[in-house]
This record gives sequence, C-alpha cells and structure tokens, in this order.
Amino acid sequence: MFENINPRDLEEGRKYLMSGSVGGGLPILIESGKGAVIKDSKGKEYIDCTSQAWTFNIGVGHPKVIEAVTEQIQKISHVRTSFETVPKLLLLKKLGEAAPKNLKKISFCLHGSIANESALKLAIINNPEGIKFLSPFENYSGRTLATIAASWPYHPLNKLFAPYMEHFVRIPNAYCYRCPFSMEYPKCGIMCAEYVKTLIERGLEPVIAIIMEPLQASGGMIDFPEGYLKRIREICDEFGILLIFDEIQTGFGRLGAMFACELYGVYPDIMSYGKAIAGGFPLAGVMQRADLEPPAPASDSFTFAHFPVSFAAAIATLDVIKEENLIDKAKKMGVYFTSRLKELQNKYELIGDIRGPGLMIGIELVKNRKTKEMANDICHQIVKDSIEDGVIFGESKFKGIGNVLKIKPPLVISEAQADRVLKVFESHIKKHQDRLAK
Repeated sequence: MFENINPRDLEEGRKYLMSGSVGGGLPILIESGKGAVIKDSKGKEYIDCTSQAWTFNIGVGHPKVIEAVTEQIQKISHVRTSFETVPKLLLLKKLGEAAPKNLKKISFCLHGSIANESALKLAIINNPEGIKFLSPFENYSGRTLATIAASWPYHPLNKLFAPYMEHFVRIPNAYCYRCPFSMEYPKCGIMCAEYVKTLIERGLEPVIAIIMEPLQASGGMIDFPEGYLKRIREICDEFGILLIFDEIQTGFGRLGAMFACELYGVYPDIMSYGKAIAGGFPLAGVMQRADLEPPAPASDSFTFAHFPVSFAAAIATLDVIKEENLIDKAKKMGVYFTSRLKELQNKYELIGDIRGPGLMIGIELVKNRKTKEMANDICHQIVKDSIEDGVIFGESKFKGIGNVLKIKPPLVISEAQADRVLKVFESHIKKHQDRLAK
C-alpha cells in the first residue's frame, strides 16, 4: 500500500499537521522496526532508547503479537462496550491473575491520560466528602484538561489552563538529589512526606486522593528513597485518603518487576496502567481494590474501550513477558547499564546523578556538580545529535525544559546494543565536557 510513494505527497501532508499533535519533533521518517531497533525510510537503523513512548517493552514487531492481531482483525476489529468477546474475557483473566494484591477490578480505555481521569473519577465516587487532589512536584499524569493539573502545571506552557486546576494541590516530592527542603536523606526523617501530613492537619480542605507515579518518569526519572512511599501510604490510611499510583510507564516489567508497587512493597487503592500492555497497540485502564465502589453503568465508558485487536495483542504481550523471562532481563540489563554509567560518572563531571532501577534509567546532567546547575541545553543537544549516530535517547519533560537524559529501551535489548548506546552517549558527553573545560 505504501510502496513508491511520491515525496511531494508527504510534504503536502506535513502542511496540514496541527502543532502539538503527532509528528514533526524528530527528523526521522520511521518505516519499520524489530526488537530494540527502528528503521527509517532510507534504511538507516536506530537503537531506540525510548521504546516509542515506552510502549515496546517486548520489542518492536514481536511475531506473537503480530500473529494474534492478524488473527483477531480478520474476525472483528471493534465491538461496543455492551457486548462480550473472547479476547476481552481472556485478557481480564490474565490481568486479574497478574494484578497486585487486591486490585482485582479492571477497566479499559485506549490512552493513559484517560485512564488517569478514570482513576480520579473513581476516587471521587469512593471519597465524595473530599475536595482536593494532591500530586507531587515533577509528577506527570497526562495532558488532558483534567490530568494536566497533575503534570507540571507551574510550567509557562500550562499557565493558560491554570483556572481549571483549582482542585489540585502540589506537594513536595522525595527528590533527594534536589531536596525541596535542602536536607539530606536519611537525616531528614522523610520531611517531604511529613510535610504532607502537616498540610492536611493544618486545615487543607478535605483531600480525595493523592495521585502519583511510584517512580517519576517524565518529570526526571526520580526514584524515591526507601520509606517515602510507605510513609505516604500510612498518611493516606490515617486520614482516609485514597492513594492512586500511575503505573502507565512503570508497569509490565520495566523496573525489573511486573509493577513498581510490587518492587517497593507499597500498594495503592487505585492503579492506572497502559503503554507497554499491548506490545505497541493502544490500550490502558484502571485496576481498583475489589471492595471499592465502581462507576455506575455508562458513567466511565468510551466508544473504543472494547478494542478486541488490542486485547489480543495484550494477551500475547503478557505471554511473551513470561515466556522470555523479560522481567529478569530488565533487572539484569538495568544493572549492566547503570554500572557502566557509574564508571563514566567518575570521568565526567557533567554526569551529576544516575537513577534506576531496571531499564528505567535517568542521567541527570549538570554543568557543575557542586552547584548542580542544570545542563538543559546540553541534554537536549545530546538527544538531537545522537540521532545522527543511530541512537534515540529520551529527555525529561520535553523540548529542552529538562536536564535528565533517559535510557528506556525495549527489555529485549542486547549487551552489544547496550554497548553501542553507551559508546554514543560517552562520545557526546566527552565533547560537551571538553567544551565546558575551555
């Protein structure tokens, strides 16, 4: 269908693209991919350390996913939410068995932001006396009008939407490298969590829920110190507040566990999931405690939420994660990457901090380790320049407003590919380090 395309037709298409939607950010016309590699229209290959928005945990174009989708799409591609299908029920069985603790009631939609909106609605249903939501600094939960309030609302790009954010209150995060209280862990006594308790005790309007990522992804790959999540859970229990974990990026093996809450041993009342669940096909949703009240019929339903093609892809994806032992591989490759990166940290002052775990790696770049001056411009430039070398890195937040370079490849990445990624990264770090030294 897409053979012998006239380049002028593609150029015509670009003219109609609305800014802020899809495409245009990176100069690659992607044509195909396999495993940890994508290929552009000219045949050039790139090791993709973004897993295409963190969705290809099992790699691009896994044959089991392709087979499952091909079989399903020949039967029916769309069914109203009112009806049952075999893929829907079989996926519910698999997800229910994999769901942490008692998060055994499951819903579906097609986007993570919508899943987080569903989670917020669930919290309101189950805590109707509350008024406010809390979310930590650097949290990211989506870009819809409801979820953008929990996603860096202080940034100038979001000021226009400020009037619609009145029900969210930001709380300090446990960002130990840049502690909001200028304290040191563990001497701090986890002050950032204790502040939340004080805020609630001293008269903040009743809180419905805290919505947070158990590891902050887009905001900077910030992994919290031991005890922080546990203390937040305790505070929620003490004040009758629901805890929502946004596991849209952390779920399905990326941290070396099926879900981050299992890795940290702290469990939410409501959990959103998405991205990697369906091997590159759109699918997301919510898991909630079985004893919580669900939404009333039709109050949280979406036209394409019952998408049998994605359900079939998700069933195959969960099978691949288990059969290929990808959770253990993520753990092993995460150690491989971070140990090598720590060796580079000893050589280059630009590398301020290295964070994990698993294949959810963040490298915070600073121009001076003592002052921790953020190297946003260098981070953004490395991401742009590395494309020429056949490696695609991610960056925190977007378009140069963050200073954390992200390495989050498919869990199937090989050591040889990892070595190539590290070689490209070091070549650019050295270039910028030498320039700063002059």
